[in-house]
Amino acid sequence: MTQVKICGLTRPGDVELACVLGADYVGFNFAAASSRRVSLDSARDLARATRPGVVRVGVFVDESVEEILAAIAAARLDLVQIHRPLSARDLRQSPLPVIAVVGVSQDGADSAPTEVLARCQSVLCDTALPGRSGGTGTIFDWNLLVGRAWPVPMMLAGGLDPENVGEAIARVRPAAVDVASGVETSPGIKDEKKMRLFFEAVHRADASSFSPSSPVRGKG
Repeated sequence: MTQVKICGLTRPGDVELACVLGADYVGFNFAAASSRRVSLDSARDLARATRPGVVRVGVFVDESVEEILAAIAAARLDLVQIHRPLSARDLRQSPLPVIAVVGVSQDGADSAPTEVLARCQSVLCDTALPGRSGGTGTIFDWNLLVGRAWPVPMMLAGGLDPENVGEAIARVRPAAVDVASGVETSPGIKDEKKMRLFFEAVHRADASSFSPSSPVRGKG
């Protein structure tokens, strides 16, 4: 079954709903430039709203090691997602498993060396836009990923919503799908109807005799 990550959560009620609907991951954004950035105090509330077994992911771009460590403690994070070119040093400095972000554009996928990716928890493919870091909320050409092998499970992001996630799953066959703006009314404010429709679309895609790649590993 395709796993689901609801990212950019800012309200405990939205975290609770994501968990009720079956989210495997909930994402909290700590990037300074993000419109969905949460404070450490807010992160504590979001962590308390997370159901047992649902993986908490912290999203970072250019934050320092100290800032990342503070967020890990406040939100009781399980995974760290880094939206910039990843290095072996990043992996050494992180006390938690890392989700590497691969930027995809018309020129292909821009990723860290295979030996670095192989040490990550998973890779998340998102749209690469000039001068932009972090989630973009826009779609890239999924054909660029069809048939591509990764050393760890692949998560798909970039403009997914209830209308297109089924096609994305059928064509790319990711281990997980990641959505933020596609289930919102405004940045960080999730829409209950859109969230329900998103999960329904994922379930329909899985039910149509589709067998995704190996699930993304969670805690531990």
